[in-house]
Amino acid sequence: MMFFTKADKEDFEQVQKLYWNLIDKSQDEESFPGWKKGVYPSDDMIRQNIECGYLYVLKDDGIIRACAICNPYANEEYKQVPWKVNDGPVWIIHTLAVDYDSRGCGVGSELVRNIIRLAGENDIKALHLDVISHNKAAEALYRKLGFTYVSTQTIFYGVVGNKEFKMFEYTNIK
Repeated sequence: MMFFTKADKEDFEQVQKLYWNLIDKSQDEESFPGWKKGVYPSDDMIRQNIECGYLYVLKDDGIIRACAICNPYANEEYKQVPWKVNDGPVWIIHTLAVDYDSRGCGVGSELVRNIIRLAGENDIKALHLDVISHNKAAEALYRKLGFTYVSTQTIFYGVVGNKEFKMFEYTNIK
């Protein structure tokens, strides 16, 4: 049975291992987002988001199968996007990752559905996120779950430089 929760300090090593394993095994795939071990997501980024209560995990028998960061912080370029919802509390989903060996089993969908539920419990008006333009797997996941494509935006991330990202929004939060 899958269990959704905030990550705690004891989860750091499992979260780091999930990201690093995913990077190692998927870096040659077309949908690979360009992450680099220890750079993005960095250990400091993981620790800081755990400490702030922004990193969420989906566990199966104590093993983390997926994780994501959800917080109100976005890149400056997000201000240029014609979001349907700009005002009110909005969460940004960052660095969503599914354990490489758990892909294709509905784990990513389960994680996102739990994030949507949690957003509703916290009176969040919308979820925003970006997907690097060649990541068709992530794009398909978000579209399947009801996210709407808003626009394509050039965003600078240190790990990949200036790249085109597809911007998605979810507003059907109850």
